[in-house]
Amino acid sequence: MTNTFIQDFDDRKRQVRHYLAVVSRAERETGMGASRVEEGRLLTLRAGTFLILYNLVEASTRGAMEAIYDGITASEAPFTLLTVPLRAEVIRLFKKEADPATNHTMDDFPSAFVAIALAHGIKLSGNVDAKAIRELSKCYGFSHQTNSPITRDGSDLVIIKRNRNDLAHGLKTFEEIGRDHAASELLLLARRSMRYMDGILNNIASYLDGEFYLESPPSALQIPPLSQRFGS
Repeated sequence: MTNTFIQDFDDRKRQVRHYLAVVSRAERETGMGASRVEEGRLLTLRAGTFLILYNLVEASTRGAMEAIYDGITASEAPFTLLTVPLRAEVIRLFKKEADPATNHTMDDFPSAFVAIALAHGIKLSGNVDAKAIRELSKCYGFSHQTNSPITRDGSDLVIIKRNRNDLAHGLKTFEEIGRDHAASELLLLARRSMRYMDGILNNIASYLDGEFYLESPPSALQIPPLSQRFGS
């Protein structure tokens, strides 16, 4: 099955790589004796890496979660067939999002209840890191396991989130953040975080293909070992 959220992730990865190429080139060209303007430009480019990386992380997470919502809704899965943790989440969302004025008539209550609960999508609000993804995996039932030696289990995501939020809320300047992170460090951080997200999104694709949001999936999907799936 081809998933749009994985295609979107690939597009965003390409944009990140293009941006990092610009940062690396600027760092090579800004040597000793650079003017204050040239140095400031380089520091701003470095710091901007955190904005584009966080954009990739949050947008990709949102796209994958929306695919889960769409998959559950399209399958018309009744509430009673969902996994226990997912039932608890559906109840929470229904209480939060349902409107008595418009949702009082449901011809097919079991599946309509689920559809209404999931209709408003997921709200992430600048708080996505590996911990948030693990919480989502616990609730919805997809795996959060990735190839630790090359992903560090997503530990870089909290660095990306904090720096992005410091910039977004004006707590630090671009030059302050750019001064602390050389292009070589940013390249490594980007590589690990993109590999982590690649692993998570592939886990979600397998979860959707196997309909593992159901308490008893119709078929047990054979998921290859992590070493095969995330070895590159």
